[in-house]
Amino acid sequence: MVKKGVILCGGQGTRFLPVTKALPKEMLPVVDTPVLQYIVDEMIDSGITDICIVISPGKEEIVRYFSPDDKLETSLRNKGDEKGLASLQNINKGARFFFAVQKSPKGMADALLTAKDFIGDDPFVLSTGDDLVRAETPVSKQLIDAFEQGASAVIGGQTVPDDKIHLYGCADLGEKLYGNYRAHVCKTLIEKPKKEDAPSNFAALGRYVLTPAIFEKISQITPDKKGELQVTDALKLLCDEGKVCAYDFEGYRYDMGSKAGAVKAIISYALVHPDTSEETKTYIKNISKDV
Repeated sequence: MVKKGVILCGGQGTRFLPVTKALPKEMLPVVDTPVLQYIVDEMIDSGITDICIVISPGKEEIVRYFSPDDKLETSLRNKGDEKGLASLQNINKGARFFFAVQKSPKGMADALLTAKDFIGDDPFVLSTGDDLVRAETPVSKQLIDAFEQGASAVIGGQTVPDDKIHLYGCADLGEKLYGNYRAHVCKTLIEKPKKEDAPSNFAALGRYVLTPAIFEKISQITPDKKGELQVTDALKLLCDEGKVCAYDFEGYRYDMGSKAGAVKAIISYALVHPDTSEETKTYIKNISKDV
């Protein structure tokens, strides 16, 4: 059973300056909820009970957000603000939170190493902190289900257009797995290939189910040209041993590392949020007449 999750929240968020000078990009709100909260909720709704968030220096606000605030809760309780109190108490949903610090930006694999003691001998979900997915079945649950059918690791992603594949790690897909048209053997990964060199249009999009075997593979890789250790390179070594699954997950993914992706997410979530849906629909209808 997969009960642990790791969320990587390193990086400086330079594409969102100046706001990220004071606020981690993972804490930017989508309507009234931080991006990171949605990712945490996805994990908890997938059965994850223990979550380790890897932060970089300067992102202590993340720790504060997921830590109890007895003073604020008491104030809301005294005011009779049950709605506000419930929203605070719903942050953790009973999960246990742990934090690790990546002292300098040395790549995803280096960030993952900081959570090695937390992971121990257990399988785990790995998520980046800026890939938000809206799905009827939480994307982590989709990947966990594939993993529990016998995969040694699962790489979550989706097909992307030809002109976008160069932005992602690309999977070379093999035979179908488990009688599921969404699951295929991942023969290897190619990092940001030219479209003419891409073996498929399957792009890895920030969700994985892994085991501690990944750490042995990380020990065998070398830093890239930027001096960073990449999870993609370690996953290639796992693929060589077979039984790695590339899973084309259901749902709509928002790239919260880009301004356009963040705007799309805010509009989409505002259209379904009970406090904003009607006004947002009216606004979109009216503004579309002037565009």
